[in-house]
Amino acid sequence: MKRLLLLRHGKSDWYNSDQPDNERPLNDRGQRAAALMGAYLRQRGLTPELILCSPAVRTRETAQRVLTALQAPVQMDFRSELYLADPKTIAELVRGAPDEVSTLLVIGHNPGMQLAALKLSSGDPAGRRDEIEDKFPTAALAVIEFDVHSWSKAKAGDLVAFDSPKALV
Repeated sequence: MKRLLLLRHGKSDWYNSDQPDNERPLNDRGQRAAALMGAYLRQRGLTPELILCSPAVRTRETAQRVLTALQAPVQMDFRSELYLADPKTIAELVRGAPDEVSTLLVIGHNPGMQLAALKLSSGDPAGRRDEIEDKFPTAALAVIEFDVHSWSKAKAGDLVAFDSPKALV
């Protein structure tokens, strides 16, 4: 079995409107939300072996806060193609993950993360697919499980969880 964690970055700071998009940091709420989602992962035993992360400042800061909360060593791979990636690109990166990785965390941006969660899940045992179709808030997390031994065969898994910081507090 393979487990995919799709995490949208935390809320970004729009204070400096002249700042390039990829350089926008997290705001205070985004920092707290990223740490909360990292604690959520730790409490549920969802520690990834590998994190694929967009190189944007807000995704890197989200990853760092998640890692701090996880309190576990995790390999990081910053992938330029994840910056504002479409769902096809995200799915290709997932299918290219090393097979020794059982749990993979991808940290990226919307609308790509929302559409990838819908594209990569067909089963809905958690009953949360409608929520994803409606909205994939900042720092939201979709957990999809695939009954495969190789990531290359991860086409349509079961959506087993979908949570956001707002739902956890």
